[in-house]
Amino acid sequence: MNYRSLIVVLALVAGSAVPLVAQTEEIKLDAAQSKVTTVSAMRARKAPQVKAEEVMRLKLGTVVNAVARSTTQDIIGGKTDFWYRITLPNGESGWVFGGLLLNYDPRQRSELLRQIIEARLKAENTDFQDRGEIYELAGSAFGEAKDVNMRAEFELLKLLALANWAAAFPDNLRDKSPYREWLKAYGAEVIQDEFAGGYSLRSEVLWNLERKYHAVPIAERIAWEAAQNPQPSDCEGDEVCHFFGAAPTIKYLGLYPNGAHAAEALNNINDVLTDQVISEANAKGGDQYVIQARTDLTKELASLRLALAKVSAREKSRLLEKLKKIK
Repeated sequence: MNYRSLIVVLALVAGSAVPLVAQTEEIKLDAAQSKVTTVSAMRARKAPQVKAEEVMRLKLGTVVNAVARSTTQDIIGGKTDFWYRITLPNGESGWVFGGLLLNYDPRQRSELLRQIIEARLKAENTDFQDRGEIYELAGSAFGEAKDVNMRAEFELLKLLALANWAAAFPDNLRDKSPYREWLKAYGAEVIQDEFAGGYSLRSEVLWNLERKYHAVPIAERIAWEAAQNPQPSDCEGDEVCHFFGAAPTIKYLGLYPNGAHAAEALNNINDVLTDQVISEANAKGGDQYVIQARTDLTKELASLRLALAKVSAREKSRLLEKLKKIK
């Protein structure tokens, strides 16, 4: 080839979309690897890159078979991993980022699903649709569970997922689909927050679950979740109102006086049993409403005394000293 011909060939190659050396797009795996998705609406793409066309979205907890991986790793959302070519539910192929997958072993299915659900409940910036998938996966896992301990755990996670879902409810769209249908389906288990907007899980739903599984080890965790479950409140600067808000924590102590969260519960109650609350408990007179509120306060303080009688944690000493001030 003469010099002029070589220049022509190089020019043609330089202008071509095909590189001189073909790049290997994938490395086939020795055997298909089962993996499970760890995020909601996971995008499967035509090529191993974020700008590639989206071909399908996979639900949280979807099990897929990876047959090949990309030649190089990518960094997405702070995670470094390969892309994997998987077989999609419709039989076609797609690429998904490995940082959003876990290796799947059917023998460890319950533990993997529990791990995924717990992680997603802690995730920030998830939207209403994402949270719906967490609830759906928890419900599915509960339906699959055979062991009573695992059933109890997934039933709790299902309720926590519903609470998480309710917190993302767009109150201004309640009359529109799918929110209208959501309220019809779950309205009995949630309560509207008239002060802050949105919805919260009704605490009695969790207390009912504690009674159902009272003989199971996870019952104590269920009771603590019930005690910590936020409920609509407009106490503002009313310290007596804040003390009444601690009633679920007192109930937890009554059931589990030496539970894993006993010290934390005692500190929380100590914070709201203020001088103003003590003063109100010792006050006399007032109209019928004031007298009724004081009667209710006296009953709650009696419940606290009964709970403390069974508590061993040293944090109870401060509460006992405060209770001595009440006549």
